[in-house]
Amino acid sequence: MAYKCPVCNKVWPNTRELARHILGTGDKPHKDWIGSKGLSFADLLLMGSKGYQTLSELLEREAEKVD
Repeated sequence: MAYKCPVCNKVWPNTRELARHILGTGDKPHKDWIGSKGLSFADLLLMGSKGYQTLSELLEREAEKVD
């Protein structure tokens, strides 16, 4: 099942790739979305793979699923 980015609506094959997209983009709208969820962009990056996992788990609950 694919997932749609809640910021720019690009479709990604899984939440891990979507998390990578959001952290890799690093523009203001994506950072603001992370902040709106009570997370820190910088802290997620500093956490390394745990940060990606944390964001991926959030996206499983929050991101729109696409068939």
